[in-house]
Amino acid sequence: MTKWFSAGRLACMALAAFWLTGATAHAAKGGLRLEVQLVLGVNQPEQGHSHLRSVARDIEKKLKHLPLKWKYYYVVSGKKISIGGGRTRDVDLSQNCRVSIKNLGAWQVEVTLTSGGVTVGRITESLHHGHLLVAGAGAENSFVVLWSH
Repeated sequence: MTKWFSAGRLACMALAAFWLTGATAHAAKGGLRLEVQLVLGVNQPEQGHSHLRSVARDIEKKLKHLPLKWKYYYVVSGKKISIGGGRTRDVDLSQNCRVSIKNLGAWQVEVTLTSGGVTVGRITESLHHGHLLVAGAGAENSFVVLWSH
């Protein structure tokens, strides 16, 4: 179904976080409200994925401005979460995809991506007001999208 990334490509995707504007952020008492999604990219509409919903239009526009090779994007799963300052939340997006998000405070987050029980990437970045994070999720055509509410 999906191909695993080569080590070099995976490292590049995991380390290269793409930040875009357009989302809103909220931080109360050091807490963050976030939405995280596992997204599948394909080149044929509903290429055997008619049971999945398309990503939101504003997210799709941003993804199309990135150097990704897919034309269509579908949400495999997603969750809205809140993380207090200094806390970590583990989010299972699929049987093989887990995202661990740590709120480091001052809009800093550490995101650890796990695929099949193996860590495939770790990113520490600022998730300021209006930014979107896109990172590889372990398979060639799937990735994690994270933004603040």
